[in-house]
Amino acid sequence: MKELDLSVRQKFDSVLDRLKEPQSELSFAELGLVKKISYHEPEKTIVAYLDVLTPRLECMACSAVNGFVLGTLERDLKVALEAEFPGWIVKVE
Repeated sequence: MKELDLSVRQKFDSVLDRLKEPQSELSFAELGLVKKISYHEPEKTIVAYLDVLTPRLECMACSAVNGFVLGTLERDLKVALEAEFPGWIVKVE
């Protein structure tokens, strides 16, 4: 496997340091919210894999809030990566 270029690694690190989880206000890096980022240069595609578990709550309101927070995390990460890598396809799973 090819080693990731330092400038690309720094961009990923910058995004994860800059983004904040809204409830704790800690960065994605501090919380370890991203378990893996796949970088496919020939296809200009980035896939980021979140490391979050979906809680099994019986409380409908809690489930709705958690779903909203997860959606926010996914959206914020996608937008930040698209800003760092214009013209690339970014997916968050």
